[in-house]
Amino acid sequence: MEHLGEIQIPEIEEKKRWNPKWKIAAGILAGCIVVFAAAVIVFVKLYFTEERALLKALGNLSAEMRERQALWEEASGNGPEDSLNQIKLTTVCNLSGDELPFTLGVDTVLLRDADARRMKADTEISVMNNKLAELNLYGEDRSLSVGLPGFFAQNLVFDTERIDIQYNASLLAEKFGALEDGAISIDLFPAHRLLSWMSYLENWQDGIHMEKLEELIDINVPERENMKYRCSQYRLTILKDWINDRMAEIKAAALEEITAETGTAPGAAVAEEAEIMAEIMQDIVVIIAVEEKNDRIVRVSLEEPIAVSAGTKEHKIEIETRGNICFLGEDRSIDDIVVSVESEVPLTSLGLDERLLAVFGSKDGTEDKIEMQLHAELLYDENDTSVTADLHKLTVSVDRIGTYKLTGEAVLAPLREAIEPPAGESIRLFEMTEGEYQDLQQQILKKVWRWMKAYSIFG
Repeated sequence: MEHLGEIQIPEIEEKKRWNPKWKIAAGILAGCIVVFAAAVIVFVKLYFTEERALLKALGNLSAEMRERQALWEEASGNGPEDSLNQIKLTTVCNLSGDELPFTLGVDTVLLRDADARRMKADTEISVMNNKLAELNLYGEDRSLSVGLPGFFAQNLVFDTERIDIQYNASLLAEKFGALEDGAISIDLFPAHRLLSWMSYLENWQDGIHMEKLEELIDINVPERENMKYRCSQYRLTILKDWINDRMAEIKAAALEEITAETGTAPGAAVAEEAEIMAEIMQDIVVIIAVEEKNDRIVRVSLEEPIAVSAGTKEHKIEIETRGNICFLGEDRSIDDIVVSVESEVPLTSLGLDERLLAVFGSKDGTEDKIEMQLHAELLYDENDTSVTADLHKLTVSVDRIGTYKLTGEAVLAPLREAIEPPAGESIRLFEMTEGEYQDLQQQILKKVWRWMKAYSIFG
């Protein structure tokens, strides 16, 4: 019988199944992907929030300021605490007004060396570009010298502490009457105190709220007619209670520092200053425009005017201010700063006697106000050793008095020269004798008469 061959049953390959361990690994991987995706979304939302973008722009501005400060310190040879100890300030100003029949020029050169405790200020006053008078001041330690070369030859010297006591004990008090109120002193070289501002801003999130506005804005500045800045806008709301609390803390810290330095309670002058209060009347709302392409701040403007109440409990005044500041420098935005400010102050803040104001007319039932409009530009020079302030316009309108406009330029630079005392004879002002007084009087009367005659005041 034929042997039957073995029937070959085809072998069916069994499908490999997932190892349970691979299932766990796959689940973990999927979970990680989800978590990573969620983390990316959260990171993007947190990192690129309106707050983060604005803080970056503020950080850029702060870095520019630190760089500029370092350049100034290198040029002046001083550190942060004494960076303005040796300075030279030159100003050229012109005053005009509808009520003035001429333009008045005031040019000043101020030299100050706080380390040597010396200062000098020479001022020339001119009318229609004709020199009218010259005033020379020289301060050394606690004494001040005053000279009017065109009116008298001598320099008048007096101590800067308790001028009221010196005056009341002098011949001048007999001639013009004694001073009855107030202790009068002049501190020519006040100590500069650097406050740790960051310590007061640690919890800034509690008092400053940020939000990004939806619309972009194109900013055109008159000083840059050919430039247009495409900017995002951010609104900062600074709560009035928060900023008032910070102001109170800073003031209290300053008084404590004075007490610690002297080892005694604050003096009368400091105590009087402590009575002066300043308070923000409402939240401060600021709009910050940040250029889209480079995260640089272009403009900071007040959305609403700032109202400040200042003074003592018995006498307070309210000051209202609005305006903006633009940063237009090319390499550093702070190399070219344009400032525009408008402010209103009650005329009573000047302390003028109503009888003096009566010559300009009587009140119409409303409170007299001073309205000021300032437009200026700050420019740093190329070698970083000086800054120029161009005063395009300072317009002051005073009820019952008129409108006046001041224009000019001021240049601030490190001091490069020694400050020398004034030449000529000096007289102790409050130790003046009758003979010296009569001599000064005659010199002044002769000069005034010549001046009046020259300008045809008497025809």
